[in-house]
Amino acid sequence: MTGASPWEDELQADFAPSADANLPVPFGLAGLIEPEVIMQGLESDSELSSDSDEEEDDDFLDGDEEQSFKAPGLSASDQLGEEYEREAAAIAHKLTAYDLAICRAFSFKVRSNLTDKAFKMTPFAFPQNPPLPALDGIRSRVNFLAGFKPQIYDCCVNSCLCFVGRHENLTKCHYCNEPRWRANGKARKKFTYIPIIPRLVAFAGNRDMAEQQQYRANHVHTPGVTTDVFDGQHYRSLRTKHVEINGRKLPHKYFEDRRDVALGASWDGFAPFKRQLRFLLEYILALGVIPGPNKPKDSDSFLWPAIQELLRLAAGVRAFDVLSGKLFALRAYLILVFGDIPAVSMFMRMKGHNGISPCRMCKIVGLRIPGARGTAHYVPLNRSCHPEVRANRSAIKVYDAGNLPLRTHDEIIAQGKEVEAAATTAQADRLAKKYGVKGVPLLSYLPSLSFPQSFGYDFMHLIWENLIKNLVLLWTGEFKGLDDGREDYELSKAVWEAVAAETASASDTIPSAYGSRIPNIAKDRSNVSAEMWSFWTLYLGPVLLRRRFKHVKYYRHFIRLVRLLNLCLKFEITDDEIESIRTGFISWVETYETLYFQKDVSRMSVCPLTVHALLHIAAGIKFCGPVWCYWAFPMERYCGSIQPGIRSRRFPWASIDRYVLEIAQLTQIQTLYNVVDELALRTPRGVVQGSLSDPSYPSCILLPPKSPTRPERNQITSIAAALSTRTGATMTQVNAALRTAVIEEWGKVRRIDSEAGDTMRSCSLGLTAEDARDATYVRYQLLVDKNARHKNKPAEFELTTFYGQLTHIYRVHIPMACPPLHTMNATTYILAAIRSCTLKPDDVELAGLDIHFYSAQGSLDVVDITTVQSLVGRVKHSGNTWAVIDRSGGLARAEWLGEDTD
Repeated sequence: MTGASPWEDELQADFAPSADANLPVPFGLAGLIEPEVIMQGLESDSELSSDSDEEEDDDFLDGDEEQSFKAPGLSASDQLGEEYEREAAAIAHKLTAYDLAICRAFSFKVRSNLTDKAFKMTPFAFPQNPPLPALDGIRSRVNFLAGFKPQIYDCCVNSCLCFVGRHENLTKCHYCNEPRWRANGKARKKFTYIPIIPRLVAFAGNRDMAEQQQYRANHVHTPGVTTDVFDGQHYRSLRTKHVEINGRKLPHKYFEDRRDVALGASWDGFAPFKRQLRFLLEYILALGVIPGPNKPKDSDSFLWPAIQELLRLAAGVRAFDVLSGKLFALRAYLILVFGDIPAVSMFMRMKGHNGISPCRMCKIVGLRIPGARGTAHYVPLNRSCHPEVRANRSAIKVYDAGNLPLRTHDEIIAQGKEVEAAATTAQADRLAKKYGVKGVPLLSYLPSLSFPQSFGYDFMHLIWENLIKNLVLLWTGEFKGLDDGREDYELSKAVWEAVAAETASASDTIPSAYGSRIPNIAKDRSNVSAEMWSFWTLYLGPVLLRRRFKHVKYYRHFIRLVRLLNLCLKFEITDDEIESIRTGFISWVETYETLYFQKDVSRMSVCPLTVHALLHIAAGIKFCGPVWCYWAFPMERYCGSIQPGIRSRRFPWASIDRYVLEIAQLTQIQTLYNVVDELALRTPRGVVQGSLSDPSYPSCILLPPKSPTRPERNQITSIAAALSTRTGATMTQVNAALRTAVIEEWGKVRRIDSEAGDTMRSCSLGLTAEDARDATYVRYQLLVDKNARHKNKPAEFELTTFYGQLTHIYRVHIPMACPPLHTMNATTYILAAIRSCTLKPDDVELAGLDIHFYSAQGSLDVVDITTVQSLVGRVKHSGNTWAVIDRSGGLARAEWLGEDTD
């Protein structure tokens, strides 16, 4: 890029860096200069370490006692402003009608990705009195209302580095030698950083956000069970420790205040116009983008502003707590970092997945394929057949998958220091290759992070973007020119095309609530997203690959993987299950090497880091929490959401900068002034015109269409039979009550008592689009008498799961008391008529996967709507046989749905 965006100069003029953007600093830090931390309320080193000899409170983690709080960590002058803050907060922040109109117009422009030219026509299309300002005036007012300004730094035109810290006074990049400035003295490229502190402060001052952020403090850990990141060893260990900054011990412990915030950092690449973009610290709050077209040579320099803020947050910054009405020291700690392997390696300052020491968790040594031109290294456990290993007596012949040589925090830092202290560049390069560590990462100066455990492997990239894709390539004979060697795992072209065609057609009979349509994976694999591969692996693959391989061992190996993935994705994971994941992946990887590597060094490319990394998943769950706590799906969605914001092909990076900034400003205004719904510019979620909520059934709402006529006689007969069974009344008594009852038929019902919130459709009411997806099959549970066939035995009821097609939804309102039905007041029943599926005995090979087969439908069950639990999908298997796909019940698991599916 040789030019600048037309609005870049304007941004520079309007949004100069804050006064403390580059704080004066004394020490060297990871190739930069150590940021100064403002210790608010701490006046001396002795005060900082005054409790250094204090014993740890062993009962701290289990304490429920409410802490008294008098704004520790705040200066006297800060505390004097508390009364003013309290009075100001008592007056609700409100936008004037004119400011709200300005913000609505701005929200419309940003969210609809309207060009400046098109937006300038809106006053003529939608005139307003008084008229809104011009676009520049709108942006200026939004800047003011948001209450924060971005920090703008010069960076290398090739994105090698950001001119901060020790680079601040450079006139050219010392990597590519490109000059910093143009002839007119202006920077050739800018890096825009959006500060996080003002936004976290705004959260504390917003009642809804402050209440939502109580989740962490309210979380109760159950020993032996992992349900969230707050059950992980890392978080629980931090809570016993005092915060240390620059080697100085602070008076407070991690997360000892209920208002402390836990942060996770995520980054990933994005490629508009075949270029690359890296995101920093995107965990709900986007902090900035590193402009392309190249990845940075000194990534730490772009982290510099974020590290300064995170160190300030660790010490505490002034904020007002709207819930208590008091000033307090707001603290936030970065505890996890996640993203794809190349991005995380870059910010850990490690060599990466193709290096000699490629794994960030352990010190396994990578090997090249003998005689190959490529420089990639691979990591089979059994490398006894490799010439280099056979020639070296000290080389490890077979790694013990259960006892890998793990890296430690101190070791990584020591190796980084050794590399940086090398006398020559050549020596530094040799050490970096040997250790897999290129230097001391800037992130290591955040004491809340533990290297390498805080940087767990991202499940999305590891499994759905790599492992599964590679397995498919192996099965189809398309993996790096390899055949199936001594094995016979390849599927014929006809078989795979049949699997792919059935994959595409299966979307018709699977509700949209289950995810996006999957295209034909034989013809259109490039458009299959990670979310689609996830669904294919967990639900479709076990059905569609059944009886497709020539030898069942390949299918069983795949099913073992699916079972392990299901365990990893559970919402609650016990310690025993974590151990099963650990031993299960050890066995799976060893079998994988037997089937696909076959101890043939020419086939080592089937043993990349992404297979080896499976051996570290269990430890990651133990240390950081379930894999879905730190997977990259939200970041991937964020990357996808910004593409429409690129409105300049000449200046894509500046265009992205502005878009990310404006989204952040809108979010800040919504938070500060509590106008989330007003600026969302959409109907509030969950509101459906013509719907009906009945107080007798708080767990669901009925949705249109609604039949204008009373149900047919045969339908009323089935309703009467259901009510007779339910109440014990005779059919005559029930029919008499129904003559005066209001009986309505509805088209849809939505569960509102769970996060899933499935919307289930009746197959008999309402029009269905030609490309609609079937949302009429449901899971329901009834009490069944185990002794029904034995008249002489007493009834013994057990809860049994059924599946079937929802044919009718009825609302029956009896307007007066009806003693035969044991009702003393007006009563409402909401009933579902379901044509049940006659299930076949479960396939042993699919045991535990909640996949059931049926080939015929049975009786019509009319049941109370509360027994209907969720939607299910169906997959055509063979002939008249269908597989029922159930994502609820005992196998409920974490999934990522990238779009609203109402």
